Amino acid sequence: MIETAADKITEWAQGFVLDGALTTALILGWLAVFTLAVTLVGIFIHGQTGRNPDDKPVRRVKSESSAIPFIVPSLALAPLAIFSAWAAARINLIFPVFEFSGLSDIAIASIAPALLLFIGSGLLGRIITLSRSEWSFWSEKPFVRVDRAFGKNIRSRLAPMVASRILLQSTSDCLPMVFSELIIIESIFNAPGLGFWSWEYAKTRDVESAAKSIAVLFFIYGLINLTIYFANKNLGKKLTGYV
Repeated sequence: MIETAADKITEWAQGFVLDGALTTALILGWLAVFTLAVTLVGIFIHGQTGRNPDDKPVRRVKSESSAIPFIVPSLALAPLAIFSAWAAARINLIFPVFEFSGLSDIAIASIAPALLLFIGSGLLGRIITLSRSEWSFWSEKPFVRVDRAFGKNIRSRLAPMVASRILLQSTSDCLPMVFSELIIIESIFNAPGLGFWSWEYAKTRDVESAAKSIAVLFFIYGLINLTIYFANKNLGKKLTGYV
């Protein structure tokens, strides 16, 4: 009897960990979409406005690669977004009940938390800052001037490299904030993700379940860090050929 009850509790806990991983993965997935989209828009804008009609280098702007953007925390943004959406359009941004929702419902509900996480973690500001500084920095390199002298398309050559640097640098800089804000975002939106359940299990002193949620969070964090590390290493090898 006791073993049966223990087995049921274990299955219940494992189910919440799996559901939590799915919710967190969806939020982080939308976050990646927003990061890529804003990076591409930034590259397009600065690629168009960062040149004069003759496609000659413009006056170099002061490097902003180390600038820290102004960040409005999710703790302030998320409640305001929830209240505003309901007051203005009667849109409920609070997560639906997981047991009665399909994957598409959960995926759609993950958009708002991901957008607020994108802003509150500083990723948006960091990408905007790096878009200016990186394009300015690389557009004045000698190899760009040589290519320009031969009439090559500078934008098409610089865009992939600059975009890669922006994505890797901004993600690396803001990753700790992303996971810190993730717990706040999931709690405010009542999103049953790993951060939310880690907090709930901690409040109820459920050490085993909390350890599982935290372990999966650490795994995701470490996996992203490793991906960034090897991507940076690979990009660094490519950049050694540029002068």
